[in-house]
Amino acid sequence: MKKKVPKKSEPLTYEEAVALHESGNKLSNEQVLEIYRLAYAYDHGERHLKCDHVKALELYRMAAAHGDHDAEFAVGLCYYYGQGCDVDYTKAVEWYRRAADHGNREAMHNLANCYYYGEGCEKDLAKHIYWLKRAVKKGDPLAMWSLSTRYRYGEGVRKNLPAAIRWIKKSAEGGCAWGQYDLSWYYRKGIGVEQSDELEFFWAMKAAEQGDDYAQNTVGTFYSDGISVKKDSETAMQWFRRAAKKKNEEAAYNMAIHYEEGDGVEQNYKEALRWYRLADKWGKEGVEEDINRLKALIRA
Repeated sequence: MKKKVPKKSEPLTYEEAVALHESGNKLSNEQVLEIYRLAYAYDHGERHLKCDHVKALELYRMAAAHGDHDAEFAVGLCYYYGQGCDVDYTKAVEWYRRAADHGNREAMHNLANCYYYGEGCEKDLAKHIYWLKRAVKKGDPLAMWSLSTRYRYGEGVRKNLPAAIRWIKKSAEGGCAWGQYDLSWYYRKGIGVEQSDELEFFWAMKAAEQGDDYAQNTVGTFYSDGISVKKDSETAMQWFRRAAKKKNEEAAYNMAIHYEEGDGVEQNYKEALRWYRLADKWGKEGVEEDINRLKALIRA
């Protein structure tokens, strides 16, 4: 979960931010926000500043001390991921709870996840669901995806497919890539909804455009097989390649097939073998037979 991106304004320097914090004066909302913006800039290497997570955490804590609730969440993220400090799930939970109590929906969702996995607190599905539902009420599409998954599998709530479908649709409509890909899966399988190749492609494309590698592989498959769209092997390869850059094993396997068959690319057995090996390395099962077949073809 990335820290909230602040709007641009006239920047403070690190020294000025420290001086403001230590002045003992009540800071204006704009001054506090500018400290947060400076923290964000150090966190992400923006404003021509070298990325410095230690300074970023220090500045986030300053902004949080002056009442910035996004900064409270950002401090929690720093402790969770060990940015500018050692990983400390207990402190992450403390800061997530502060931000959540102040209405930060991303903090609510992250706190819910900590209760689900037992990170920095005891695993507690009831508290997990409680914080998920609070985040959902705040309109968090990612929390909607999580809640849908709980209803789908009956974790912390009674298994309820209609509720799972309702929340996955809301998540997808809210722009969550995971929600969009999962909704495409429901349409592919016809589970809880009428099976639809068109709607599977529509939602997979939405997720693919946001960078979801599973969705990118799905879109590639649609173009490769000519399902709901005109068959276009070159476009299929473009989507497979985008997914394969993220080490998606299914996309790597599809790349190999296209190179072996010369479909959308010039036939190249050595390149096909390379992609079969990568698919195997990244976890695709049953690729050994393909690798051995290509080795034999290359030797022949």
